[in-house]
Amino acid sequence: MEALISAYDSASGSSDGGDNKEDASEETSADAKRQKFVGPLPATYSAPAPAAAVSLLPSPSAPSFTSTENVGEVKGRYVSKRERAAMAAASVKNPAPATAPPVASSSSEMETAALNAKLPPRIQHKLDYYARETSARNSWPKEQTIHLKGHTKAVVGVRWSPTHGALLASAAMDHKVQIWNVWNAPDQRVARTLTCHSAALKDVQWSSDGTSVLSCGFDQTIQLSDIESGSQLKVFLENQFVNVLRFHPLQQQLFLAGGSKGTIKLWDLRTGKSVCEYSKALGQVMDLDFSPDGKRFVSTSDIAKRNASDKALVVWNFETQIALSNQVYLEAYTCPSVRFHPYEASFVAQSNADYIAIFSSRPPFKLNKYKRFEGHQVAGYRIQCNFSPDGELLVTGSADGCAYFYSYRSSKLMSKQQAHDGVCSDVVYHPTLPSVVATCGWDGVVSVFE
Repeated sequence: MEALISAYDSASGSSDGGDNKEDASEETSADAKRQKFVGPLPATYSAPAPAAAVSLLPSPSAPSFTSTENVGEVKGRYVSKRERAAMAAASVKNPAPATAPPVASSSSEMETAALNAKLPPRIQHKLDYYARETSARNSWPKEQTIHLKGHTKAVVGVRWSPTHGALLASAAMDHKVQIWNVWNAPDQRVARTLTCHSAALKDVQWSSDGTSVLSCGFDQTIQLSDIESGSQLKVFLENQFVNVLRFHPLQQQLFLAGGSKGTIKLWDLRTGKSVCEYSKALGQVMDLDFSPDGKRFVSTSDIAKRNASDKALVVWNFETQIALSNQVYLEAYTCPSVRFHPYEASFVAQSNADYIAIFSSRPPFKLNKYKRFEGHQVAGYRIQCNFSPDGELLVTGSADGCAYFYSYRSSKLMSKQQAHDGVCSDVVYHPTLPSVVATCGWDGVVSVFE
């Protein structure tokens, strides 16, 4: 009996000890749960009263956190919406040093955006259609639709881009080359303005890939400029005023330049150096043009000497640098412009006698005495003429400000349209759209007819 009582007392004592341990562990876990914040508190935070329950949401009357320096050090703490808003405002106010401040768009970036602007649906549809329909015939336009005003002096030449159907380059006496996005919004038609020259310009030509233009003028330099950036890619120094530039039709890294001293130089874009010279005691070179196969080219000169009319128009062999014939045009008039027919074995020359003469492009390069294009006025100005892409129409400017459209087959005047107030110096057909023509004149305006 005594053994049973002692055993019961020992079991009761052990049970009481276990209950005490459980009570202690429960108190310890409760204290751990109440210990919510394990890091340093912000200086503006007010601890709640001991008797009040701990609330993690700030009261409406409590001041908001103004310092966010130690927020990152408090691990596991709940961050209210008000605190997150304060942190976001502080980060905007004081950005990280590695983050560059935003840069405002420059005018060149705006011009680049205009360069890549989307074309109107009707123009894009026409370009897509006529790019596939290669048999379309050219015709003369019906009306003047667009006036491009950006030059302050006479515009001497216009050229359509060979790759981008909406881009048009113009060179003027105000030392500028303008690249126009013709069918863009009126306030976004200037895609690029090139001001790399220090004197009046005489000519501008596109590269074959349409990414750059070659320009020349009275500053005795030839400059290759990038269209996207507007920067100069290369500068070719001359010892004469440069009047005319022509890329080789097959070797696009080569181009000819004719100048005021009668020298014709062949330049290489890759090296930036002159390859050779074509010289034959010529006067001022006024125009050049390659045959479609690139084997020959024709030069026209302003001869002011007695009995020197045989040098006014010369046919050259491109490879041998030899003049094939100088007995081509024996009239006592100079020719400010010359163009090869795109398909037939002939070329035409604009004469200061107020007509356009036709020559055979085969030796001995005879003048066609029974056919000429007359009705317009040259009057001593450098007025250029051009063929339509299909070769059926010949278009020229005129001293009376009109554009004249002739039939190549019959030499008949098909249309005459008023284009400028003063001299119309150049008229060019669009390479894809069959009835779109660009003109320029001494009134400083570039016009587009459709």
